[in-house]
Amino acid sequence: MKSVVIIGGGVGGLFTANKLASKLSAEIRRGEVSVTVVEPQDRQVYQPGFLYVPFKELTPDVMFKPVSKLVSPLVKVEREPAAKIDLSAKKIVLQSGKELKYDYLIVATGAVVKTGSYPGFGEAWHTLWTYEGAKRLREALRRFNGGTIVVSVTSTPYKCPVAPYEFLGLLNDYLMATGLRAKTKVIFTTVAPHLHAQPQVNKFLEEIMRMWGFDYKTKFQVNAIEPGKISGPEEIKADLIMAVPPHGGSEVVTKSGIGDQAGWVPVDRHTLQIQAQGATGAEYAIGDATNLPVPKAGSVAHFQSEIVSSRIAEEIQLGYSDTEYDGRVICFILTGFEEATVVSWNYENPAKYPPPPSRFFNRLKDMTNYSIWSVMRCGL
Repeated sequence: MKSVVIIGGGVGGLFTANKLASKLSAEIRRGEVSVTVVEPQDRQVYQPGFLYVPFKELTPDVMFKPVSKLVSPLVKVEREPAAKIDLSAKKIVLQSGKELKYDYLIVATGAVVKTGSYPGFGEAWHTLWTYEGAKRLREALRRFNGGTIVVSVTSTPYKCPVAPYEFLGLLNDYLMATGLRAKTKVIFTTVAPHLHAQPQVNKFLEEIMRMWGFDYKTKFQVNAIEPGKISGPEEIKADLIMAVPPHGGSEVVTKSGIGDQAGWVPVDRHTLQIQAQGATGAEYAIGDATNLPVPKAGSVAHFQSEIVSSRIAEEIQLGYSDTEYDGRVICFILTGFEEATVVSWNYENPAKYPPPPSRFFNRLKDMTNYSIWSVMRCGL
């Protein structure tokens, strides 16, 4: 029997598992293939929904879903954490000591949000990058009566690179609706040398920031966040601080020695095969877990899940695979509560200047929010 083990039951892991269950359903039913997901959590949370929490939270059936309702019945689920990945022995060691041998491995362990990087989380500063953080930010916004708001990207890479700008668009509408816009100064800082790595998207963001009347500073390395101020190349006094904290790879990746200094898994940019000592070519990593120069976003994990599931299915059924990932990225960008735009690119074709924000693209983003679990469960 060929054994496929997937570490991580987030977007990338569950999409991959359900796609494999669909592509290899006959082989699984005949007992020739098994697909196992290692995921200790009982339910998954829709992380893109964190963006809405400070303003108007999505419904619970969108924000949360039991893993049991997201995974195909043809897929097994191990309900304890992976403690070690042993590439040379082709096995996973679980926290209890139980070992899972694999013929194919997919590492979909995501990114870890390091809220402990700066003291005062939830009091001196807030974030959208955890659910609890987003709820505390909602409370802080309700108490805000005017002054200076600082939104800061403290480190790259991080999950969903356009999310800070989407937050700024929603914040602009919120301040207008509450009558606070005239009494509020908004400053955005980023450690990066630009607002976005894609030149045409960067141009769009610069223009829309000017249209909103928000100040922005690039190459702003945050040294400290304290009550009422954020310090870097200069000190900025603030009445409310929303920060994107540093991100890193998962603990199991770091402890297993298969990640780089930040814990991201090095992979081939086209095949997504892990490039680490002991790797045999049967090991893959996808989504936020990788070191690829593409956004850490759910859509990217979705596209990569199709590549990896196709490669494994083709190897099992045909003996070879030439399916490759072309670096495909699609991102919706909310510019307010009612309008959005969209950008796309790949390795060979940079993003074009985004189309004008409209309700049409906002509805498409809504469709994604409300259909993602069904699409995942069907393995589409």
